[in-house]
Amino acid sequence: MKNQISFRTELFDSKESVVSPAKDQHFGEDLAKWMSVKANGGEFSFGIPIQGLHGWSEKVVVNGESFTLGFDIVDSYIGLDYAEWQITIDNPQKWRMFGSKDSPSRGRLCDLIHNILRDERKVRELQWSD
Repeated sequence: MKNQISFRTELFDSKESVVSPAKDQHFGEDLAKWMSVKANGGEFSFGIPIQGLHGWSEKVVVNGESFTLGFDIVDSYIGLDYAEWQITIDNPQKWRMFGSKDSPSRGRLCDLIHNILRDERKVRELQWSD
């Protein structure tokens, strides 16, 4: 089952920070906020993006099931206008009988993300991977 989608666009900030270019962790915040706005009003409830060690993440809840979306730039594209980005879908509740990759809700979340990206004319080269 799908685990991560990558795509290319110039919509999000891919420039290195003046403050700390060696440990630049701001990449993905605008992507996470953009995805929340685009997904608003559907069956999924998106949380507030939080900064991690590498990129940003956001909790998504549907019918009591929780997922974590990770948003990040591919390192070799930092500083380029037309960058490659990644969104990773994970289910932290792996103790359940069905794993995160077996969940019907997870499949619908993947479809939602794919459709949002596909419908944005400035997003190109969508590719899912395990």
